[in-house]
Amino acid sequence: MNGQATDNLLSIIIPNHNYGQFIAETIACVAAQDYAPIELIIVDDASTDNSVEVVKECFKFLDLANTRLIEVEENVGKLGAINRALEVVQGEYGMILDADDYLTEGYVTRCLGELKAAHAEDDKIAFVYTDCNLIDANGDYLDRGKSIPFDAEKVQTLSYIPEPAVVMTKIMLETAPYDEAIRRGTKHHKWKRIVENGWKGHHIAEPLFYYRMHDNNLSGIGQKVQAEVNKGAKGHVILSGYWPTETEQR
Repeated sequence: MNGQATDNLLSIIIPNHNYGQFIAETIACVAAQDYAPIELIIVDDASTDNSVEVVKECFKFLDLANTRLIEVEENVGKLGAINRALEVVQGEYGMILDADDYLTEGYVTRCLGELKAAHAEDDKIAFVYTDCNLIDANGDYLDRGKSIPFDAEKVQTLSYIPEPAVVMTKIMLETAPYDEAIRRGTKHHKWKRIVENGWKGHHIAEPLFYYRMHDNNLSGIGQKVQAEVNKGAKGHVILSGYWPTETEQR
């Protein structure tokens, strides 16, 4: 980040690798937020599909405070893409949004409101996260995905904090750059570092974003959840049972 963060600006970072079939819907959910100002930074991580063309076409119709497309020529992984976005991020608040997921229209307003209120009560609370709706590749509802209330000790061994959590950007910057050798368990690596620096999270136990299950989810959750749903297993999915930790694969 160059200089001081812009007050109340939310920087949404979308790392993308070959999710051209989904990313237009993800960008659309950013444009549909009932909050301003928002800057959108998309890092294309050496995609070989039509992702870059889709992003450039979508950018023509966006009315946001700032948009930026960073094209990485050699694949650096999700954490590498995030590192490159953090070099230029300008917002007081930040969010990592996966290129195959999308937010409810009031997601940003709700999460930022709760973050500011929780931080006023406890100045060590630096991020807010929610539950989600699990959908398939076509956007059809599968089940509810549940996180758990914040527990600093459980962060050491469980990945339960979802990616689109709203966080104070300075907290991400103080724990970056992230380890680009980690290619699975990426969100666990990021949150683990943040919590180890003494920061806390606040959980909203409501499904406020849509998490897409498909055969190419980086964590492998899509294949597992879809197989269980096909067998008739329904109710809710405890996400920490499916997301890998940072040490499972490198």
